[in-house]
Amino acid sequence: MYDSVKSFKVKLTLRGKQLTAGNLVHFSTKFLRKVEPKSLKEYAEMISNLHKLFDLRFKDFKALEPHLQLFSTPFAVEIDYVAEEMQIELVELQCDTILKQKYTDVGIPVFYGFLSEERFPILFSASARIMAMFGSTYICEQFFSSVKINKSVLRSRLTDEHLKATLRLVSSQDIKPNTEALVDAERCQLSGQK
Repeated sequence: MYDSVKSFKVKLTLRGKQLTAGNLVHFSTKFLRKVEPKSLKEYAEMISNLHKLFDLRFKDFKALEPHLQLFSTPFAVEIDYVAEEMQIELVELQCDTILKQKYTDVGIPVFYGFLSEERFPILFSASARIMAMFGSTYICEQFFSSVKINKSVLRSRLTDEHLKATLRLVSSQDIKPNTEALVDAERCQLSGQK
């Protein structure tokens, strides 16, 4: 994902420079044949502003770049560019031919499942933090979709209390009720038995 963000930013920079120079090689010429040179500079400025906004929006990724690079290419990262407390573990990892082959065979996310937490505690912890960054968005999106489905114009009589109860049910799909305890807690009313 971060590679896509970086690629988009580099493309914006490239297209902005080329527009300023009047080079339209990466733009559809059927729309830009009649563009005046004055307009090209305006378009280049728009792209520059878009680049600034993009930088602002993804500034957190810039700070995470070394961690993301270590996560995605642990065997290619220079030892001198990682935190000192992680250097010895990284040397051991990079010199382990079995793990290197496993990395090549199974790919990034599965590879970190083979990493021993006892042997590589710092790398294991760092990889878990990176993987956890992207795991929670699905649950949030699913939750908001449920809100959208349940709270619609067609269900205008649904109160906030009922919506809250419905969303609690949706978000707790993995929770199983303890039916035995619930049944035991109920008192049976016996009518007219002697």
